Amino acid sequence: MSIKKGEIYLANLGNRKDSDIGKIRPVLVFQNNLLNMMIDRTEFRDVVVIPLSSKIRKNQFTYELKARDNLEKDSVLLCNSIKMINADRLLLDRCILTTLDDDEIAEVEKILYLLFDFSV
Repeated sequence: MSIKKGEIYLANLGNRKDSDIGKIRPVLVFQNNLLNMMIDRTEFRDVVVIPLSSKIRKNQFTYELKARDNLEKDSVLLCNSIKMINADRLLLDRCILTTLDDDEIAEVEKILYLLFDFSV
């Protein structure tokens, strides 16, 4: 499988319930690569992801991404909607949509520090 932190894939998040995010949508893999290697070895099957939406809602818990590579629409990362999903829900056969660079990952980490009220 060989997924890496910062990669964006399509994932099946299931049926939407109440205000929960569902359907097939892009997600950012946001767990460390040690856990990602454990998925490869089938020791661990869950993946921490951050869903994306093309419905642009700007606030302190979103991060904007312009359309690029295979990400067809301008989108926002919904950092306040972090999920843990089974790795089988990632649609890996449809390729990586795009990958965040180190600066973008650092910006998302800042948002998560704010979300969880961590000090930097």
